[in-house]
Amino acid sequence: MSAKRTSGALMTSLLIHVVLILIAGVYFVTQTETFKDLVGVQFAKPPEPPKPKVRKPIVRQLNKPIVPVEDTVVLEQVQVQPRLTTAFAPKTTVVQQQTVLEFSNQAVKVDAPINPNVPKVVQPNVPIPEVVTHTELPVSDSPSALAFAGPAPSAPTAGPANIIRGVSGSPVQVKVTFQRPPGLAMVENVGVVRDALGDVAESITLGNVEVPPLPKGEPGGRVIGKGRDIRGVLRFTRIRHNLSDWWADASSLNALTKWLNEKTQIKTDMNVEGGALRFTDTNLLKTPIAFMTGHDPALVRSRNLLGRQYGGGKMDSRLTQAEAAGLRKYLVEKGGFLIFDDCGVNAAQQAMIRLFLAQMRYVMPEHQIERVDNTHEIYDNFYQIGGPPVGFDIFWWGTRPPKRNFLEGFSIENKLSVLVVRRDYMCAMESVSLPTRSVHYSPGVYRFMTNVVVYALTHGDISDYSGYVPEDTLAKRELPTRAPEAAKTGATE
Repeated sequence: MSAKRTSGALMTSLLIHVVLILIAGVYFVTQTETFKDLVGVQFAKPPEPPKPKVRKPIVRQLNKPIVPVEDTVVLEQVQVQPRLTTAFAPKTTVVQQQTVLEFSNQAVKVDAPINPNVPKVVQPNVPIPEVVTHTELPVSDSPSALAFAGPAPSAPTAGPANIIRGVSGSPVQVKVTFQRPPGLAMVENVGVVRDALGDVAESITLGNVEVPPLPKGEPGGRVIGKGRDIRGVLRFTRIRHNLSDWWADASSLNALTKWLNEKTQIKTDMNVEGGALRFTDTNLLKTPIAFMTGHDPALVRSRNLLGRQYGGGKMDSRLTQAEAAGLRKYLVEKGGFLIFDDCGVNAAQQAMIRLFLAQMRYVMPEHQIERVDNTHEIYDNFYQIGGPPVGFDIFWWGTRPPKRNFLEGFSIENKLSVLVVRRDYMCAMESVSLPTRSVHYSPGVYRFMTNVVVYALTHGDISDYSGYVPEDTLAKRELPTRAPEAAKTGATE
């Protein structure tokens, strides 16, 4: 065992010495010049950077001001001799002695050219001629002339006026008097004669007339203008009722509001406090136009539309006594305007329109539903339509013509108060926001509804249209057929 241990240690020692010898040999070999030439490795030392050089300061000389030195030269005084001039002076044969005062009062005559820019001196003692003009204002034969054919006292002028004509002219005092017998002035004919610019007042508006806004949250309307140049403000809403789903075609009135703001000068919104109004709400008496709609009540019950939207509610087949009284007061006493639009004209026997007409017979039994003639004002007050446009009824009936080529309504004392629409106009206005439908919106419906809004704003006792002149009033106004005659004035000196 000891021999094995000795041999192992010896071998280990020999191995270590061999490794050390190899390392030392490699080191010495690498330090020889032959190995360095063979490998070609050179270690270059970087050059030392140059030391900074300090520039010598540049000293500039200051330019000092130089005071010039003047040499004073004294000149000798030179005597100037006066120049002698020989002039011929004619001698007068007669010499008259005068005192100094008499000589100074004589005028000096100078024959010099007259400067036209210098005003001529006027002697105040020279009498000024007077020119008297006698005028008599005759009565004009124009049908709209303002006549002054009454006795009037003569009034003197404010004062004489000096008029100088040219440079060499003399001043003239002009005095104008009206020769009339004394007495009080009386006007026999009342009217006015237009001058050359008299018709300008009918075609332009002086200043920027703004319509005052409506109270916040309250419905109402104000309009001014002439004919189709109408502008104003409008705030309207829809009717909330229990006969059916009153919120049908929810976006139609918003689309109509946008149309009115873009196409007309009537600033329109629906910012009524509380939203939709019931017939018992006092704000209903402030809105000039209100919309009412709904589906067939059987359809609403079958789909439970009242339970799924607006917190449910109970449907009723008639208006309450308070609602009927509020609707009658709105239409008869205040002159309001109500639009009822049947939503879904393909319903069986048009149940919703029949239900509404039954309520109107209860509210206004003395008024009956009538056809609205195609020559009614509602068709040509703003847009010239000539008849009822096609609504969304084309969606229900296809390409076939509508069954009723007219609209209906209730009139109170020759004023249309309720418009009954069986063509689903509100659905036609809503289709602009529903691109998935096969039928697009009808521009004719928007134009017709614009006429309806203008009619509601210019009739009744709710909106303020005192500053508006209708188109038919302008057409009936008699305009002069010839130019006005000038005043006949005679002048005598």
